[in-house]
Parts: sequence; structure tokens; C-alpha cells
Amino acid sequence: MLQLDILLDSLRALLAPLRDLLLAIVPAEWIMSLPAITLVVFGLLALMVGLRYNPLVISFIGVILATFEMLLFDPSAMSGYSFGTLFIRDAFTDFFIYIVLIVAFLVLLSSTLWGGDKGTYNFLLLLSFAGALWVIMATDLVALFLAWELMSTPTYVLVALSPRRESVDGATKYFVMGLLATNLMLLGIALTIGVTGTTDLHTIGVFINSLWASPAGSEPAVYTMLLAMVLFIVSFGFKVGIFPGWQWVPDAYASADGSVTAYLAGGSKKTGVSALLRILMVAFFVARTEWTLLIAGVAILTMIIGNLLALAQKDIMRMLAYSSIAMMGYLFIGIAAANELGMAAASFHAFTHAIMKTAAFILVWMLSLRLTKRITYDDLAGLNKRAPIAAAMFAILMLSLAGLPVGVGFWSKLVLFQSAILADMWWLALIGLLNSVFSLGYYLRILKYTYMIEPVDDSKLNLPRVPLFAVGICVAIVLLLLVFPNLVLDYAFQAALTFFP
Repeated sequence: MLQLDILLDSLRALLAPLRDLLLAIVPAEWIMSLPAITLVVFGLLALMVGLRYNPLVISFIGVILATFEMLLFDPSAMSGYSFGTLFIRDAFTDFFIYIVLIVAFLVLLSSTLWGGDKGTYNFLLLLSFAGALWVIMATDLVALFLAWELMSTPTYVLVALSPRRESVDGATKYFVMGLLATNLMLLGIALTIGVTGTTDLHTIGVFINSLWASPAGSEPAVYTMLLAMVLFIVSFGFKVGIFPGWQWVPDAYASADGSVTAYLAGGSKKTGVSALLRILMVAFFVARTEWTLLIAGVAILTMIIGNLLALAQKDIMRMLAYSSIAMMGYLFIGIAAANELGMAAASFHAFTHAIMKTAAFILVWMLSLRLTKRITYDDLAGLNKRAPIAAAMFAILMLSLAGLPVGVGFWSKLVLFQSAILADMWWLALIGLLNSVFSLGYYLRILKYTYMIEPVDDSKLNLPRVPLFAVGICVAIVLLLLVFPNLVLDYAFQAALTFFP
């Protein structure tokens, strides 16, 4: 049995009266979407409270209550669908929803630095969190589109609300690229409806299975569905920041406030990954021979571009943004493998990357606000003397991101490479390994400046405790999963079994 299942079963049995009360009050079709609905309600409350008071506590209550509702209602013991069959909760969706909720909690802790005392800021964050949950749960293309817009539209505004002067430029580029991706998605949906007559992913999958079984005489329909598949891959590629749609990532990440950047890297990108995985594995699984090589090519180009451009950066936020692009390239190795291990590896990497990058961006944002400037490598000189705890946590995060056996990043990449080898794509694993070695060039440079170069100013840096606590939680998870990776990896395999029963 999985590690936490006994504890969760005991908790659900203890809270059975409360669950029964909610089942009697809330419409049955809303139950599985209750966490997302709760986030919307508390977002509106935060907006109203924020007119006179600090609404951050309201936001925390909303995220905690949404997490509690996730734990309270077990989709395996009741219907996992909500709003008809538009949304579903299963092992796969639950895995990614918990990623978003964890990142949401950490982002709210970080927002005590800037923005958290504003009602509009909290409203936009909670609305985006709710949209992210519905994106992950969507089993219908139209529902997916609406949920994606609910998630992404607030982030355009959040990027522009940053205290940095260049934030409007970054938000504009992000918005334009997002609009292009949306149009590509809509075109893919239109082509799919034109051929299959439906937007339900399972029905589309059945139709494509029959189409691939007897393609003779149906060549136009086959080619149209292949075009729709490519459009979905490209549109979500733009949304998660991989080749060829990575250009918005460094500008948006570097210009937004660190809390929003942490959410973009750790939360919204993972929702895009989950949506693309469901589309490929449910609707286009029979066409995996066609899309695996395409995904592999995208993974290779994304890794190379991300690592090369990260090495050339002096601004730490931009370096982390480009390394985040490269990290998505590693994740797509698991998708390209298209096997059970690959899906589990991609999900596991999504979790570990969310934790590591959220912490890294929050930490750099703290330093940026304390030093009142953008952080470069020179600003990290002697950080071990000025802020030893922050320096140690930064070092652990960088070594783990590099894939060294200092944090869970080691297991994350190892499982990805194993999935490629299992799929007879050893060359893809080799390219991923070489890129990991290459990435040491910029990850170790941070350690060099942090520990080996004397600071110009040796005065102590007093970093804010609440965001530092958020980073400490992430570092503790990174170290814990180095020793006990199966605490999360087992659930990643359970999520993969959704597509490989």
C-alpha cells in the first residue's frame, strides 16, 4: 500500500459525518470540483476584504480548505466526474492538483514580501489557482480551453503588476505568445470537432483508434487529425515554454515579482504538462508512433537552447528562467518514451521541478528586494558570510537541479533517462545526460561566487523569515526525497497507471 493511504483512510473515516453533510448540501455534480469552486469563492472574499484590510489570511484559508476538500473526498469511492463528464478526478489529476496546491501555499508565503496585502493581487492568484485545478481535471476540449483561459488570463495581469519597470514589456510578450498559443489550440479543437464531431477526449480516442485501424479511404481525416495533434503539441509547447515557444519565458520571469515567477515556473507550467499528457495519452495514444519522435525532437532542442542561453546570462533570474526551459526539455524525455515509466518519470519530474524552482525563484526575489536591485553573479559573492542559511539552501537547490546526488533532482533525471532507454531511445537519454553535464557550467558558477569569492560588502543580510521558511520547506522536501524518493515516486507510478491500466 502507498505510504500515506492508511493515514488518509483513517482521516476520511474520522471526518465521515462532515463528508456526508457536504454531500447532502452540495450538488453531486459539484463535489469533485469543490476545491476549485472554493478557491473562486475565497478569491472574491479576498477582493472584498482587501478594500480595507490585508486579505492574505483569507487566501491561506482558501488554499488550505481546498486541500482539505481534496483529502476528504476520495474519487475512487464515488464518481470522479463533475459538471457532467467535463472534469474528472483520478490518480493522475490528483497528483498534479497537489503540485499546484503546494506551490500555491508557498507562493502565498512568498507574497508577504510584496503584493500579498492587496485584494486584487490575492483575487487574481486564487482565480488562477482555481483555473489550474480545472485545467488538470478537464476531459473535454472546450472545458479545457475555458479552464486554461481562467488560469492564464490573471497571470498576464499579475506579471504586469510587478514593481519592476520592465514588467509591462514582459507581460505584453507573455500575452502575445499566450494569444498565439490560444489561437493554435482553438484551431486544433475546430479540426478535431470537424472530423470526430465531439470534444470529449475519450470519444475522440475511440474514433481515432477506429480511424487508425482502417485508414484506407479515410486519408483526409487521418491527416487532419495529425495536424490537430501537432497544433495541440505546439500550442501547449508555447504555454509551457518549450521549443518553439520559449521566447516569452525569460522576459516574463525576470520582470514579474518573484512570487508570480515562482507560480509560473512551479504551478502553471505543470498544468500545461498535465493537459498535454491527457490529450496525447487519451485521445492520440494510438498515434504515439507519430508523436514520440516529434516530442523527442522538441525535448532535444529545448534542452540545448535552455542550457546554452542559461550559460550566457549574468542576471540570476534570467539564468533560472532559461534553466527552467531546459528542465522542461528533460521532462519531455519521459513523454517521448510513451511508456508507463516515462509517464511516471514525467510526473515525478514535474513535482520535483516545481519544488526546486519555486524555492529558487523565491530566494532570488528575497535577495533582490533586500539589495534593491536585480541579482547578478557578482551580488552573490560571499553570500555564505552574509546570509549563511540562504547560501546553504541555494547551494542544495542548484546541485539538485543539476542532477547531482545532493537532492531529489538526481532521482528525477535518472528515472527520466531510464524511461528513454526502456523505450529503445538510448540516444535521447545520452543527449539528456550530456545536457545535464553542460548545465553544471552555470549551476556551479553560483556555488563559486557564493562560497569562493570574497564579498565587497560583508555586512549581514537579514532576510524575511516567512519567505525564507517557504524556501526551507522546499529544501527539506528536496533532501527528504533524496533518501526516500518513493514517498512521491510511488504516487507518480499510480498516476501513470491511469493511462496504462
